[in-house]
Amino acid sequence: MPENRFSKEDFEDVYATARMAHTGQKRRSGEDYFSHPSAVRNLARKYYPSDKSAQLVALLHDTLEDAPRIGNVASKDEMRSWIMASVANQASAQEILDAVEILTHESGVPYDTYLLSLQDNPLAIRVKLLDMLHNLSTSPSPRQAKKYKDAVVSLENIIGGPPPEISRKHWSDLKLALEMMGESSKAHLRLLVRELLIE
Repeated sequence: MPENRFSKEDFEDVYATARMAHTGQKRRSGEDYFSHPSAVRNLARKYYPSDKSAQLVALLHDTLEDAPRIGNVASKDEMRSWIMASVANQASAQEILDAVEILTHESGVPYDTYLLSLQDNPLAIRVKLLDMLHNLSTSPSPRQAKKYKDAVVSLENIIGGPPPEISRKHWSDLKLALEMMGESSKAHLRLLVRELLIE
């Protein structure tokens, strides 16, 4: 589908929906949670400037998981309705919702299995790997960093390299960030990934 199918109003509405979904939520660092989907959207603009769908999914990627849990909507069904109402063209809205649905990690599913399940949806795999890159810049726990590294290695081994819908630059930067997590300079890693966000 052509990427010019999204209007300025679609972006404004999706932005407002994502903000509503995360109202009152904080990151472990104490920052307003919405700073995270906003940063993932900025990474989508950097690595995939013509992929407007990925930018919208980036803004919404945690909404189904978080909004019902923190009480900003009554249920996942209500959140789905908000997402569908945020994009004027219903076929495009459904494409966005489908990617957000598949990105919602169900508890009990091993992370590498979850990541592998995304590879059939180019929007979902792009946004998940952008999400991981941003999370690596914000002091992940050693457990989270290992989980990411193991999942990326599994993905790479099973498909014989990076997913075809992932840009070489994005993959290279993600791999570099993962490699650096095993080294002593976490401050250097945070600086590197923050530079990626503003290049």
